[in-house]
Amino acid sequence: MFKSAVAASLVAWSGNLAASVMNNQANLTHEMEHISIYANRYTTAQQQVLASVTVLERADIMARQADDLPNLLSQLVGINLSRDGGRGQNASVYIRGGNTGHSLVLIDGVRLGSATLGYKALSMVPLELIERIEVIRGPRAAFYGADALSGIIAITTRRSNAVLEVNANTGSYGQVGADISASHTIDALILRATVGGSRADGFNSQPNLDADKDGYQQQFAKLAADYQTRFGLWQVQTDLSSGRYQFDSAWNDEDQADSLNRNYLLGWQHQLGQWQHQLQLSRSLDNDTSFGSNSRSPFMTERDELNYQAYSQVSSSVTLLGGVNWYQEQVERSATAYEQTSRINRALFTGVSYQQNGLQLEAAARRDMFDQYGAENTWQLAVGYQFLPHWLVRASRATAFKIPSFNALYYPGYANPNLKPEQSLADELALRYNSAQLQLELSWFQRDVTNLIQGIKQAENITLSKIVGIELSMVQQWSKFTNEIAYTWLDTKNVSTGNKLERRPENTLNWRLSYAADDWSAFVTADYQSATFQGDFAPEANVSSFTLWGLGASYQLSSKLSLRTTVNNLFNKQYQTSAGYATAGANVKLSLSYKL
Repeated sequence: MFKSAVAASLVAWSGNLAASVMNNQANLTHEMEHISIYANRYTTAQQQVLASVTVLERADIMARQADDLPNLLSQLVGINLSRDGGRGQNASVYIRGGNTGHSLVLIDGVRLGSATLGYKALSMVPLELIERIEVIRGPRAAFYGADALSGIIAITTRRSNAVLEVNANTGSYGQVGADISASHTIDALILRATVGGSRADGFNSQPNLDADKDGYQQQFAKLAADYQTRFGLWQVQTDLSSGRYQFDSAWNDEDQADSLNRNYLLGWQHQLGQWQHQLQLSRSLDNDTSFGSNSRSPFMTERDELNYQAYSQVSSSVTLLGGVNWYQEQVERSATAYEQTSRINRALFTGVSYQQNGLQLEAAARRDMFDQYGAENTWQLAVGYQFLPHWLVRASRATAFKIPSFNALYYPGYANPNLKPEQSLADELALRYNSAQLQLELSWFQRDVTNLIQGIKQAENITLSKIVGIELSMVQQWSKFTNEIAYTWLDTKNVSTGNKLERRPENTLNWRLSYAADDWSAFVTADYQSATFQGDFAPEANVSSFTLWGLGASYQLSSKLSLRTTVNNLFNKQYQTSAGYATAGANVKLSLSYKL
């Protein structure tokens, strides 16, 4: 049970610390500056982006010591997580109350995900392969098209310049893993490689169905080369992850699945006059085959994509952007025959930003042309004003859409060929403070989604759903302490039934206090989630609220060798995020890193 006295103490302590910092703001000479790459489709100081953005660099990812990508994302403001078991099993990530499929996943700028599911499953994306994560909360369809209704998760894979880096870990539930990265420079050519693997015995994800443990095993690799010429920077890379995970199902005897994800990328960047040009060609494969003693269900989809854009700061206050996007989705193999197995989208997009004397204006528009649904137009408008040093107020309005997945349209017994694309209109108001010792952002957002696709027995459009929320994020530096708070209040409603949307908690609070000395650091965390509606067909209508505590520490054994350890679910709390599915008890992880 969440102790209100503890929560009040945390907030009061944070408020007192914030007041102390703000009283001394006259002594601050530098502001914290982070870079956004994807919010405006070109490199922009985060303070100048008129959207809610969180950026985690490799050092941040290592410091948080998360078990996997879904757990890492669930620590961020505006995001909640629903897991069907442990590591490797299905995990649904909700940004600002949107469906899992309302978050567009980009890896190195490439749109990824299963065309049959309609989204990218994140449980088997290796955290060890990630260099940087940028989460944009709020619609961005005017830049990226379909799927970006509630946000974007933009991942940059490993780009370490270290000659050699080795990481190894072990932990509870039979968890072991290791990876090695290397780079080599030959004049204008940079070669990079990462290989590794991990596994765990896991625990029983559904004790009422099966007495076995549900674990996973995985292998991954990335090879990349950058070559700088007078005709521009050329980039080529391929990354691969494959493995197997176990699960429990009440539908049939299938309780294991093989997973394979493979991506190829060729990129080019060049400055011609005042215009920066970027071209990217990619092919991605998403394959997931579940099987049991008497059945086998393969689903393999491929996507070919072309992206071209050009942008320029045409004056001291105006930046222009324009580009084209083409992609084809193909169902290569499936457990059942689909009426259609391929579709193509063509798109044009443009954007403009203006900044002068503390005033910022942004506008963008995109036209997508699907061979199944015809044209979809999206737009976004934003305004910001820096009314005091360090302080910015902003407002925005944007539209977005999502076309139905192949499963929703064509899967026998579930499909509904009359489905319409989901449409949304979103508004946001925010206040931001940014200095060297305090970063604070308070956001209010509202989104109406028409034709929301839901359904257990058959996919159907809900006439209207409403989502309203408030986010508060705060990072404070005080001497050697860093205090972080991420709070989200969410109100969701299916207007047709009057019920809340499934698995969206009303209140989520993540707190983290860390201390950094010369050779060591330590942190304590508390993560709270309120009771959550699970849906009319769930074994329990609601799951109870819970608070999880954690501890972690790291020690620099030498200039090249470091040791990290963390304890999750410190008090062995029994809880659920998805009705009927067990979660991990108290568990420990130990990691060792060597870097040349």
